[in-house]
Amino acid sequence: MGTLYDPVQSILNDFKPEFILSPELWGKFNLDGINVDYSKWSKIKMIASNGELNPDINQIPTEYGGIYVYAIVPPVIPNCGTYVMYIGMATKTEHENLRARVRSYKRQFGSKYNRSKLHSLFNRWGDYIYVYYLPMNSSSSDIKELEDRLIATFGKPPCNKEVLIKTVKAAVDAAF
Repeated sequence: MGTLYDPVQSILNDFKPEFILSPELWGKFNLDGINVDYSKWSKIKMIASNGELNPDINQIPTEYGGIYVYAIVPPVIPNCGTYVMYIGMATKTEHENLRARVRSYKRQFGSKYNRSKLHSLFNRWGDYIYVYYLPMNSSSSDIKELEDRLIATFGKPPCNKEVLIKTVKAAVDAAF
């Protein structure tokens, strides 16, 4: 006699993201020298029930750059558990802003994707993906610095390509 989990066994084996849970890295995180109001984080469900971008994405401001994070939020226990999968940044230019950058990931949903990890993320966990975003009226160097620090603090989320802070990169590479 099978178990409740038998039908999903092959799916469970297909994608096992690696996470680094390091209180030492979390403890080193700081905002020193970065112009940001860190209390301004918000979150929106990324994908609507019809498989398209959630119309609420239009609440993300266009007048700023900033940081965005794609996270899996399981609905099993309310307010318990978020898996940070990807951290990115957007600058504010004539053609780029925070909302436009988040919206640009729509191409990763379908067959014309160019980033396989993000494509898998959106296709496998789309119902549970939330975008957390932090609008920043800051220089592009401040936004990039915050992105680098966040990626390093999480020890490289599973869908990010690399850690740019050399000391953390060396430790992460040695661990895997």
